[in-house]
Parts: sequence; C-alpha cells; structure tokens
Amino acid sequence: MLDLNTNSFGDAMEDIFVVKRCNKIIVHGRRAGEVGHPPPDAAVWYRIIDTRTRGFIGDGYDLEEDARRECRRLNEASSPVSHGLA
Repeated sequence: MLDLNTNSFGDAMEDIFVVKRCNKIIVHGRRAGEVGHPPPDAAVWYRIIDTRTRGFIGDGYDLEEDARRECRRLNEASSPVSHGLA
C-alpha cells in the first residue's frame, strides 16, 4: 500500500496519478517606511503525484477540480485500455 501522508484523491484503485492537497502560506511584504503589515494568509493548492515515482507532475493547481480533471486525463492516457493492451 502506498502511503504519501497526504489527502490523495484518485478515481480508482489502479490510478497512477492522484491529487495531493497542499498547504500554502501567502506572506505579504511591506515597503520601506511601513510600520506594520497584514498577517500571512493560509490557503491550499493541489498537485498531481505519480504514485510510481512519488514525483510531482506539472506546476500545481489552485482549484481541486482542475487537478482532478488533469489526473483523469493522465490516468486515461496511461491505462492499458487506451493503448489496446487490455
């Protein structure tokens, strides 16, 4: 069993590519002379993981649905059925 210690969202047990939810901290800078600045914002973004290599695919996505859509496309392109092997 593959445990990436993440929230992974794949559509089937044999998915090669899965979506990982990642935390993102947005730090606001300040200009010279400014006394205070707003606190950092907590946000999330999504990355696609290749479960075979545990490497990331692409640059990441702000919306989960965009990442899931790309995951489905990658998994369909990688399936044996799409290559006529099944």
